[in-house]
Amino acid sequence: MNALKVTLLKVSIKLRIFFLENLLRPLRPPHMVRLGTYYGGWWIPDDVTPPGTALCVGAGTDVTFDLELARLGFHVVTADPTPDSVAYLEQYRDVLEVRPVGVWTSTGEIEFAQDSTFAESWMIGGTATASVGTTGSQSFPVMTVKDLIADAGLDGAPLDILKLDIEGAEHDVLRSMLADGILPRCLCVEFDDHRIRRVIASTRLLQRAGYTLLQIEGLNYIFTRA
Repeated sequence: MNALKVTLLKVSIKLRIFFLENLLRPLRPPHMVRLGTYYGGWWIPDDVTPPGTALCVGAGTDVTFDLELARLGFHVVTADPTPDSVAYLEQYRDVLEVRPVGVWTSTGEIEFAQDSTFAESWMIGGTATASVGTTGSQSFPVMTVKDLIADAGLDGAPLDILKLDIEGAEHDVLRSMLADGILPRCLCVEFDDHRIRRVIASTRLLQRAGYTLLQIEGLNYIFTRA
């Protein structure tokens, strides 16, 4: 991707973010805290407190959010099947419960495509958008959110925090998750597929399921459900 295309893409993303923030109007309450680095961090409401459970899907090479949750006293399961992430997470196995698996609308194996710009980033093949260049593909194990929760032994108690940073698969996974009756108290979603209609549709779907949009930070959306 040449420099001009990169610049135009960045401008397009910023315009979409501005439009969606003004349309969706997150509450942005004062009682929120930000955990993790500028790159890998997330806002959560400060009344979501340990002890509790957190499922963080999509690690990349920054799990500072996951580590902060663990430090506070949450039981944290971190899931990512991609090669760089699997290698990176080895150093944190004494703090995080690591699962080398992704999430999708079914359980099994599925083909992922590798981002041509960010080699550590992989997306489920059919979810890649026209603005993302890909190079090469590889199959990785995936589970539904419901199956992953059960496999990790988290189905005996309410899920306090679910983070989904899954490179464009989020819209399909959210629909599947809600259909399965999975309703985490705090939901952190990165809308990597930031096409306006899709983001609006997923936000409205979550709102109909009882969620309130608290915060938008770039492509990161934070929802809570009473």
